[in-house]
Amino acid sequence: MTFMHPDRRNVLRSLAAGGVALTASRLPAWAAAPVASDLKGFRDKIDHIVVIYQENRSFDHYFGAYRHPSGAHVENLLDENGKISARFMGLQKNPAGVPYSTLPVPLDIPGFQKALLPNQPFHLAPYIPANHNVPWDPSHHFYRMFEQINNGKMDRFVALALTKHHAPFTNVTEADRIRTMFSESKPSGAVLGFYTCEDIPHYHRLADEYVLFDHFFQAISGGSTANALYLVAGRSAVSQKAPKNKMGDMAKAIFDMPYDDKGVLINDLPPLN
Repeated sequence: MTFMHPDRRNVLRSLAAGGVALTASRLPAWAAAPVASDLKGFRDKIDHIVVIYQENRSFDHYFGAYRHPSGAHVENLLDENGKISARFMGLQKNPAGVPYSTLPVPLDIPGFQKALLPNQPFHLAPYIPANHNVPWDPSHHFYRMFEQINNGKMDRFVALALTKHHAPFTNVTEADRIRTMFSESKPSGAVLGFYTCEDIPHYHRLADEYVLFDHFFQAISGGSTANALYLVAGRSAVSQKAPKNKMGDMAKAIFDMPYDDKGVLINDLPPLN
């Protein structure tokens, strides 16, 4: 998550002029062409630079229901009336390609044992309070994430939410890939849950006071390690000694390996910490 004070946008110009790399889905025009006057007294104008580095939380998980106090438009789950947008309702599909009538929920979490949730994003706090750290989230391996996106249909996040373990194999047909991919997954509608201002007031207060980058995406779809490397280096690691991924494209989403075919680190590699 990135916040920036509206009155300090010149800071980004100066950072760009000073050689500091900024990684985002796109940079606005005002950050592209620094001028010499921006550097005058630059250090005196900086109070603090704060980096909030979060893991395993999506933008919508924290800000899906965020509404700016001035009424400014935010790209999240809400429509212009402040309700969950119709484009997210009935979107998630089961392995057969049929929309879920109600979301599958993790019954091993007490809050969900009597839950009956429609197929749409929902307020998570009644089931899991914001201060609880429950160890589940959508599977975030490189190729698996592209399968969840499903060519932009965005309809497999529930069906492919959690990953089981399977012995890798190399020869797999397209039909085998789809069948095995779903059989090695544990659907979970809990991944559609979001928190509100009342649940996480400090984050929403920061968004109110500063600028919320609602068009900002993670540097790389994949594990934490590569994104941590992007934070400090603007790139992931590359290994010339990485074992070649002999699996075909059809098997990659089932058995995400640490490196891609070119030796770029795309998933976590032990030791993780």
